[in-house]
Amino acid sequence: MGKYVYKECNPTKFSTVVLMTYSAIIGFIHGIGEILQARSNPNSNFIYALDVADPDKIWHAGLPAFSVITNFLISGIITVLISIVIIVFANLLIESRYFKFSPLLFILLFLFGGGFVPPFIGIISSTYYVIKRKSNTNNEQTSLLRKLIAKLWIYLITVLILWLPSSWIIGWIFPVFRLQISSVTFIMFDIILPISILIAANFKFGIVDRYEYERL
Repeated sequence: MGKYVYKECNPTKFSTVVLMTYSAIIGFIHGIGEILQARSNPNSNFIYALDVADPDKIWHAGLPAFSVITNFLISGIITVLISIVIIVFANLLIESRYFKFSPLLFILLFLFGGGFVPPFIGIISSTYYVIKRKSNTNNEQTSLLRKLIAKLWIYLITVLILWLPSSWIIGWIFPVFRLQISSVTFIMFDIILPISILIAANFKFGIVDRYEYERL
């Protein structure tokens, strides 16, 4: 029962797919930005994926990143390829035995110019799923607080999906305002939100699993 429920009714799995794909898309954007700067080379391993005059005055800060290769074209191509591989892993290989290597892909994404946020989100989500998949199902008593957090799960996922395009739209229409709130949005949407999604998904799965367990 537990194995069946884990594969068929697992919010943690769905959340992992969304978070990894979300991270890969942002990494892909980094890679494209670096490829577009192919005619120039960075002066150090700390690079900006987008070519802007003053990163401190732009809400996205030029998409800062780190790359072991001080060549925009090579870094960009590798970043794009890694991002595509991550999407394949997240959507097609999440139940395979090879998925346990997915956190390493995000380390490579970081090393070759994929930014800082995508590796962070990708590593915590993929590692969390690898650990949860090996653990036993959760049939412990569900508290009211757990139920309330679990109900927020799908809404948190929706906010994450909508945030990526809307953040750029807001930044394009209201650049000054977007810059002013950039620190707050970074903490809320790039750190707290992904972690909250995984926590809510775990509670949601616990409720589903317990329901299936009690029904048998």
